Order: sequence, then structure tokens, then C-alpha cells
Amino acid sequence: MFTKTRKWLETEQFTYEEINEIKYPTKETIIAVHDYLIETFITEGETAHRGLMSDAALSFHGIQAYQDEKEDKKEDIILKGALIFNQFLQAGHPFVDGNKRTGFITLWLFLTLNDFRLKVSSWAYKKHLKQINKWAMETDSDNISEIVQWIKQNVIWRNDKNK
Repeated sequence: MFTKTRKWLETEQFTYEEINEIKYPTKETIIAVHDYLIETFITEGETAHRGLMSDAALSFHGIQAYQDEKEDKKEDIILKGALIFNQFLQAGHPFVDGNKRTGFITLWLFLTLNDFRLKVSSWAYKKHLKQINKWAMETDSDNISEIVQWIKQNVIWRNDKNK
């Protein structure tokens, strides 16, 4: 999924907003990613629907203005990445179908825009899917701290010279 999606992303003109030196994919970018994923990665016999339920979750205005900014930019980006990913997992999904896939690729894109490299390959995504599904099913709990830890275990920040 990553290789094909990365190649597709490289051919498209996507936009992002930069706020306080952190880059966020725009709503239009996320919708385009969602539509691509729905069209490209549906298996035979699977039904998936294109369609937006609510675009409010795609603006990230609340996350961009999140008051608990960390002094360390790296920590701030990881926290905001967890908040973004969680918006696709919790109740109030932005899309009819494909929220986990779109959320995962949106997280990947957000981290990439901010000089991180996700260490999860296409085959390893399936290994992590069990945890992602658990977060998606626990709509009454706060998954942010678990997602932050998961991101920390699975990324390399390009600004870390010793990594």
C-alpha cells in the first residue's frame, strides 16, 4: 500500500498549511488521498463507498491551535500526529468508508511533511492493524497516549543525526 501510494503522492500536487512551523495536509489533500485509497485498494467482492460525512474533522483547526504545545518541536509533532490519527478512528468519522486507511496515510503524510520517516512497511501495516482496530473500537477511551507511544516506536526524525 505504501509504495504504490507514495508513488501516487509524488505525481500529485498536494497542498498543506504551515502553522507555527508545523505542516498540515489540507482538507482537499485528504479527500484526494481518501478517494485514491478507496479506488485503488478495494479487494474483489469488497464494497466501499466514497463520500464525506463531515469535513469538520479534516480541518485540524483545533489540533493546530492545541494549547498544550510541547517545548520540543519533535514531541509537539508526534502529539499532533496522534490527535490527527485519532480523529479518523474515533466516533464522528469524516468518511463513509476507509477512515482507518485514510487516517493512517494522513498520519504518514503529516509526519513526512514534518521531517519524520515512518518505519512501518506495507507488510508491517497488517501487523499493526490489530492495534489500530482496537483504537477504532474503543470510542469511549482516550487513545492518544497509546498512539503517541506507538508513533515514537515507529518513526525516525530526520533531524536526529544519530539515527
